[in-house]
Amino acid sequence: MLSVLRSLPVPFRRSFSLRRRPTKSSAPQAEVPAPSAPKPTQVVEERQIVLGEAGGIPIIDFSGFLDGSARDDVSKALFDAFKRYGFVYLKNFGLPTAEVDEMFEWSKKFFSQSMEVKMLAPHPGVPHINRGYIAPGVEKFTQSNDSEEVAQIRHKEPDLIENFSCGHDESILGKNIWLPEGVLPGFNEACQKFYWKCYDVEISILKAIAVALGLPEDHLAKSHSGRDQSLRLMHYPSVPAQKLNDGEMSRIGAHSDFSSITLLFQDDVGGLEVESPDRPGEFMSVPPVPRAVMVNAGDFLQRWSNDQIRSALHRVRAPPGMKDGMTPDRYSIPYFCCTDFDLTVDCLPGTYSETNPKKYEPITNPPVWDSARSCNLV
Repeated sequence: MLSVLRSLPVPFRRSFSLRRRPTKSSAPQAEVPAPSAPKPTQVVEERQIVLGEAGGIPIIDFSGFLDGSARDDVSKALFDAFKRYGFVYLKNFGLPTAEVDEMFEWSKKFFSQSMEVKMLAPHPGVPHINRGYIAPGVEKFTQSNDSEEVAQIRHKEPDLIENFSCGHDESILGKNIWLPEGVLPGFNEACQKFYWKCYDVEISILKAIAVALGLPEDHLAKSHSGRDQSLRLMHYPSVPAQKLNDGEMSRIGAHSDFSSITLLFQDDVGGLEVESPDRPGEFMSVPPVPRAVMVNAGDFLQRWSNDQIRSALHRVRAPPGMKDGMTPDRYSIPYFCCTDFDLTVDCLPGTYSETNPKKYEPITNPPVWDSARSCNLV
């Protein structure tokens, strides 16, 4: 009975002496010490990895990977989202919201300059060079590589965006084309600082993907030195919503990215759409999520993973439900993450077998030249 009593919480024990009364035929027994109070049960709070969804795309808390407390679970959730949707939202991803907001303020300052000032940092007009300023209507995002077809598409439905791109001076993507010194002081430095902050986030995500694939954590990250990435500030001017809905103009046409992954920071205006994994040709509206970065897999990662990961078509239209009137200005900041262009990479170990052979030959650098289709210039 004593063992039973010891197992009961203190408030439920009966108050009586634990000393046994000796009988005439037995010697006095030693006093049994009172049992100590049981230690309180330690409650381990289960961390929630998938916080919900927005437009069908999972929202994942990435902090469990960064601090190591849920490394495998977060990696698996990330991979599952990439495998099905090609897109995922990440919260607590290692870049403070204040620093993202500050970069958006710099972006607005840049695009508020006159066209004459912005053209002091002009894009050179070569499709694979992602450096400098491009005015509205010059680019056309499409899957086509045919220049004549692209010209016809652009004439019919021009992309009404302007952007500024920068990166590493030693990249094949070209040297940076900055505003002259003294014009918008602090802008060039802010872009470079944010570029390397994004690179840190990129490496963490690549490590998580590698873990999910059963590879050494640095297997993908070591192919991304930060030299051939591109940071792009984008501004979508206000336009008539009806013209966007009628197809007379577009913000960005349907395309996929050629990168490994893309980090997308966006304001709260909305309009991004992703092709449905179940209904090809149909697009889902995916709204902005406060304090989250949207990450999508690119063509190169799909190829690298032997199609285990999906590179999804996406586009930007009028904000959801807006049929007429003028759309609000929209701002976004994509950061394109590419392998070093001088590396030759093959399908990743574990992504192919005798029953699931390699679908792709080894390739040197992401297909920038062929995938200029996603960013064709006049």
